[in-house]
Amino acid sequence: MLFVIAMIQPMLPGGEMQQEYSDKEAPNAEVFLIECLAGGLLQAYGIEEPPVPVREMIKRPHFIFEHLTLLELNLGLYDAAYRSCPDGSRLIVVDLTKPPARQRAGMARALYIAFCRSPRAAELHWPHCEHSYIRGDLFARCLLMPAAWVRLACAEAMPREDIAARFGVPAQMVARRLSEVDCYALGSGVAPSAHSYPGDGGSGRVVTESLAKALFSLKEPWQGRFLDLVANLATNSMRGKRKPTQEEVVTWLGADQGLYRDMKLLLDVWRTPRRFYYLNQWRFDISPMRREALRLVS
Repeated sequence: MLFVIAMIQPMLPGGEMQQEYSDKEAPNAEVFLIECLAGGLLQAYGIEEPPVPVREMIKRPHFIFEHLTLLELNLGLYDAAYRSCPDGSRLIVVDLTKPPARQRAGMARALYIAFCRSPRAAELHWPHCEHSYIRGDLFARCLLMPAAWVRLACAEAMPREDIAARFGVPAQMVARRLSEVDCYALGSGVAPSAHSYPGDGGSGRVVTESLAKALFSLKEPWQGRFLDLVANLATNSMRGKRKPTQEEVVTWLGADQGLYRDMKLLLDVWRTPRRFYYLNQWRFDISPMRREALRLVS
């Protein structure tokens, strides 16, 4: 026991008995990558509904988490932590004295750190691997509360405490995830306007027009591929028939927040210099829909 504590203690910043994670807004491209990683893990494990069994995921780790072991102890220190050992083994230590929801959130954060310290992350030149805790909370929300599942819960008009119980997460995680997924006007339990987006002050028309303008400013063949994709996702009927007008694209983006978000993230990732590298290297880290979308526009 003393050896384990000695191994984990150096992880605590400033000698404090608590781990620090940053929850600052991430760039859209990083959000996209982390959502894809979380979705890919859920797909690889065959998980189709909440609560996500993160403890079992660690106990039978995917191949990218080789030599990873879960250690459950009554330490009274913090929710969970990751540690690499001198013999090459890797530990995620979870504190059994903490509430179950906090244990799950802590294990999800630690799992992201384990990924960032893996050879796979190095191959992909994954962002912020040297400071993996920076996006730990974001990954935990994406893994434990996938956007599609959260929207289903919102469609049932579930109170926040019920959502927290369904997903097995702390209440504060629910509040933050709802604001990210946009399925509630915070505090009201009512779906927001289709033309209202985070941080735009209600000027949704300006936001959708800006994205549509960016899509139409692309050179061929990229413009045609993006417009073909947005038309297909919006209507399931226009693909390959004719080029949509800019006003049609504005209308589609304004009517479907999910479509707007996906196209915005897709455009941001497409603009990154390493997009071709990611396309060639990703194996399970991205959902089939997004892999197809990236293939179409790359």
